[in-house]
Amino acid sequence: MAKPIGSLAIAAVVTLLAGLCLVAGTGGDARCAPVPSMTVEQACDAVCGTPHMLKLCLRTLQPRARRGGGGGGEHRRRRDAITRYVGVAARGALDAYAATAAAKRGMQYSAALPTDERTAHERCMAGYDLAVRFMGRVAGDLASCETAAARLRDDCDGSLAGMDACRRKLFGYPASPLYSRNLADRNKTMLVGLLSNLVPAPTPPPTPSPSPSPET
Repeated sequence: MAKPIGSLAIAAVVTLLAGLCLVAGTGGDARCAPVPSMTVEQACDAVCGTPHMLKLCLRTLQPRARRGGGGGGEHRRRRDAITRYVGVAARGALDAYAATAAAKRGMQYSAALPTDERTAHERCMAGYDLAVRFMGRVAGDLASCETAAARLRDDCDGSLAGMDACRRKLFGYPASPLYSRNLADRNKTMLVGLLSNLVPAPTPPPTPSPSPSPET
C-alpha cells in the first residue's frame, strides 16, 4: 500500500516554508541571479493563457490587494524579481498540498467511505509525496539561491507528475472531495511551472580555449 503524506513530510513542508519566507515574505531583494523584474500583472499576463489561470495567478501573487488592504495601488505597480513570484507560488502550492493531506486524514476513518475509495485515496497521496519532494526543492533552491534556475523546470515537472499520479488514482471517484482538491492543487502546481518559464536558463561556463601548440 502506498504511504500517505505523514507527519515527517508535513514537518518538512513547514521547514521549507519557513525558509522560503526569507525570500517571499520580506521586502528585501530576492534576486538569486540577474533575472527580469516585473509587476504582478505583467508576470501573470506573460504566462497565463486562460482567464481562470490569470485569476489564480493574480490571487496568488496579490494577497494584499485581494483583501482590499491599504496600499493596493502601490503594490500593483511594484516590480519584483521573477524568482520572488515563483517562490510565492511555490509556497501556495505547498500550503495546498498540506491542506489536502489534512483533508484526506480527516476522511480516512469515515465509515461512509467505501474500502476501494479509501484505497484510491491512499494511492493518490503517494503522488502528493512526490509533489512535496519536488516542490520542496523549488522552495529550498530559491531560499538558498543555489542551483535555482539550473533544475527549476525539472522540479516543476516532477511536482506536476505527482499531481497527475494522484489524479489517475481518483478517476473512478469524481464525487470524492479529494478529486476537486487535486484539480485545484494541480492548477497551483502548473502556475509555479508557468512562472518558472520567465526565469532565464543559467549560462553555461565558457569553454576554455585550447592551448597553442608549441612551435617547432
